[in-house]
Amino acid sequence: MAQVPARKRDEGIRAVSRSGVLDSRVAIVTGASRGIGAAIARRFAVEGARVAIVARTAEPDAALAGSLAETAAKIEAAGGQALVIRADLADPVDRARIVPETVARFGRLDILVNNAAWARFVPIWEAEPRHVDLSLQLNVRAPQELSQQALPHMRTCGAGWILNISSAAADLPPAAPYDSENRYVAFNRDGHATLYGLGKAALDRLTGGWAVELSREAIAVNAMAPVGAVASEGALAVGGWDEHDHIEPVEAMAEAALQLCHRPASELSGQVVRSLHLLERLGVPVRGLDGLPLEARAQ
Repeated sequence: MAQVPARKRDEGIRAVSRSGVLDSRVAIVTGASRGIGAAIARRFAVEGARVAIVARTAEPDAALAGSLAETAAKIEAAGGQALVIRADLADPVDRARIVPETVARFGRLDILVNNAAWARFVPIWEAEPRHVDLSLQLNVRAPQELSQQALPHMRTCGAGWILNISSAAADLPPAAPYDSENRYVAFNRDGHATLYGLGKAALDRLTGGWAVELSREAIAVNAMAPVGAVASEGALAVGGWDEHDHIEPVEAMAEAALQLCHRPASELSGQVVRSLHLLERLGVPVRGLDGLPLEARAQ
């Protein structure tokens, strides 16, 4: 495997391992100021992609860790290229300039990762109309419009990859009688995830529709959710964690995203999958965001 020379990074001098599967590719990753989006952007950059990173938080904010500036600095420290695009995906004017700015800078677009999301965990009978609108704007309409804008560029490139980041909240809860000891029942009943799950369920259906309608073309469209909770900065701020939660490393999401964004559409498209299950099925180990095996990264 080709090795990129070691570069000074915020955590010291460390080698970066890369396969180069995304060499010459250009990717957009939304919600990339922190958490899953930032991890995917960093992993893609290590594999050779030039990455446009999109979020509302451009500079460090004391209220919540993570910003586009920090993500870009980590990408560049590892030898990659990043374009920072500050945008509010609830704003149609902001949504309309993301793809053009990316293509103007990098000359093409191959990959779109719709990771940005909006969540409000309240009893569904208390959800305000604006909450429903925001859930559908961020979780459904933004991915739909960005995919529409990206498609002509992918067609020009002869191939493309669209990945929508979903959630287990999209799964339909079981019917009565309800087992009070069932964790999934408790999650839906007490976690008040209906509004969030509504948007993500629509996103899963949108994914399947895009995939089948593009099935004559070399453009893969998939949706992926973590197997368990990912302890990102945003998720930790929401709270509600306990010792029973399965905590999935953010590196697993990044590795699974990489697999869904370089393999041909004839092999992987129309998938609505869980990250660790996909990696197990493909026989692919989880690597660090620098491309090194996790055990090597920990040394």
